[in-house]
Amino acid sequence: MSDTRLNAVDIASYTAGGRYFLKSARPENKSRPGVLLGRYPQKKETQNTDFEKLIARWFSNTKFLFNRQKYNQNYIVSRVNYYERDLKHLSEPDLTSQIATIREKLQRSGLQEQLIIHAFATIREVAGRTLGKRHFDPQLLGGWVMINGMIAQMQTGEGKTLAATLPACTAALAGIPVHVITANDYLAARDAELMQPLYQRLGLVAGSVIDGMETDQRCKIYAGDIVHTTNKQIAFDYLRDRIEMAEDTKPFRFQFKQIQKEQQHPAHLFLRGLCFAIIDEADSILIDEAGTPLIISKNLPAEESEETYVDALHLASTLIINEHFTANFDQRTLTLTEAGENHLFEATQAMANLWQSKRRRNALVTQALTAQYLFTVNKHYMVRDDKIQIIDQLTGRVMEDRSWEQGLHQMIEAKEGCIITCQREPLARISYQRFFSRYLKLAGTSGTAKEVAAELHSVYGLQVVDIPTHKPCQRKMLPERLYLTADAKWTALITRIEELNQLGRPILIGTSSVTESEQISEKLIEHQLIHQVLNAKQNKHEAEIIAQAGQIRNITVATNMAGRGTDIELGTHVIELGGLHVIAMSRNDALRIDRQLYGRCARQGDPGSAETFISLQDERIALAYPESMLKIFAWFTGNEQTLPEILARIILRWPQKKIENQQVQLRDQLMKQDKQQDRILAFSGRFE
Repeated sequence: MSDTRLNAVDIASYTAGGRYFLKSARPENKSRPGVLLGRYPQKKETQNTDFEKLIARWFSNTKFLFNRQKYNQNYIVSRVNYYERDLKHLSEPDLTSQIATIREKLQRSGLQEQLIIHAFATIREVAGRTLGKRHFDPQLLGGWVMINGMIAQMQTGEGKTLAATLPACTAALAGIPVHVITANDYLAARDAELMQPLYQRLGLVAGSVIDGMETDQRCKIYAGDIVHTTNKQIAFDYLRDRIEMAEDTKPFRFQFKQIQKEQQHPAHLFLRGLCFAIIDEADSILIDEAGTPLIISKNLPAEESEETYVDALHLASTLIINEHFTANFDQRTLTLTEAGENHLFEATQAMANLWQSKRRRNALVTQALTAQYLFTVNKHYMVRDDKIQIIDQLTGRVMEDRSWEQGLHQMIEAKEGCIITCQREPLARISYQRFFSRYLKLAGTSGTAKEVAAELHSVYGLQVVDIPTHKPCQRKMLPERLYLTADAKWTALITRIEELNQLGRPILIGTSSVTESEQISEKLIEHQLIHQVLNAKQNKHEAEIIAQAGQIRNITVATNMAGRGTDIELGTHVIELGGLHVIAMSRNDALRIDRQLYGRCARQGDPGSAETFISLQDERIALAYPESMLKIFAWFTGNEQTLPEILARIILRWPQKKIENQQVQLRDQLMKQDKQQDRILAFSGRFE
């Protein structure tokens, strides 16, 4: 294919950070730093009405349907194979020349279809030589979907990391800064290291930004072509950049001030803009974690004394639920009743002056009730080295140096007898919805995106395309077991584990909390069953523990999402025995998360099986249904200890569906609050 000729009018160029960029007037080339978009490009937020958004989504869906034939496997594979035929026999010097040629074309003409396909063929050949891994046909389709700004739904174990190198390297060769975003620091560092030979052979500079890095090191890595990092790391670094730019909200003033800053302090800002993000486990980051805003704060002098928090906890302990206060455990809210307010008024008459203010008194006691009733040790947080450390409810991992706001963290410290730390004042905040919507190009991959495809499209404008598996899936989903009592569940569970262990099959048991994982561990010890436990207390050895979970007779107890992203290699003869068996001990907040746990087995065409053990006495079921309903459910067990499969499925699914709907409403409410705050800040001439 002949090169596209550009004249001086078509091209704008500038030198930044030692790099020379070409800027074409073509729309598809408007994705990188340059004169047109400035040195910190990002998408301008629109203020469209709901009706305008609806029309835009309709046009987007219609366009996708008309072009759907472009997103099937034969379309991309046949074209890549055409180019790849000539690459297989190239010597290393000739391959180097080929890489330089495709890079020059991409930087000159942008991400045109034929150039993308040519780049995919080149990257595939280089990956085969440097990594010993040649992209499978489904991975080519996954990469093609991502480079076109969509979500590729690829099943667990289908090689999403390798598939992401296709769009990442292609965009980087075109001069577009690429952020490959994943769920935790371990995966970010691992993926950057594993793919380093491929990046280096293509002449690309890549690295990982993880927690604990110094500012200079962060800036150096962000200046590279491809950056592997986590959603929290990059969002907070973006907020730090926004704080640095302070009051300048107008685009041209923002760009001008940035140039001034760079002249005075080279590499003063972290990022080079929000150009192209590829998100691994996109539904987890864009949906599950989008209910909590990201906040940068500073320490404040202690507003309340330790004695105040202790007094609030004591007063809260004198209140009776449903008489002095009401609790909505589904929505995690508590409200004082009139009787409760009167009780507190009488109980605080002889106390210090701060307790004489009704507003302050009620706020402190409500916070104390929240700490006592809604936050549980070893579930929502753990105590380590006399400090409260928050446990990420999605991943089961400890979130270092994070704290709850508005005095809740200090209240929980007082509850657990820890040293009271300073409260923090917010300096900047942003929601994931707004942050990721600012990328010029956004894409990702996930094994469980179809269930939230409508929300991904509505909020981020992302279509979801299902990618076929490389080999047929052999996973066997066994009936869900819903027992009448917890004792019956535990008895059946141990019997099942002993049965599988005698066969030699490895077992992965997924739990919802640290407490539950330790409870199961105690049961296994009682029955002399050797096992490994993986939860927030052992997360330093996460990769080593989960990597061994597929060995013969191994029993691994893990919080549901622990070890996610780490391949479980099956040991010798395990395939013949039936593969890894996964046992879920609870239903998660969303069916997608259940499927992520089940997806730990039967990867890449291997055999495997999964099942669920739950009882009507489990906390989530007991809270979801009134006692009268539980008695009716119990009647259906008859002389058996388990409920019929169809009924069990309905009973388990209903509270899960309810929580899913509540979380959608929560995320929608957060977006509206975020936009309202943005209008207030914009009026005052400030950023987030």
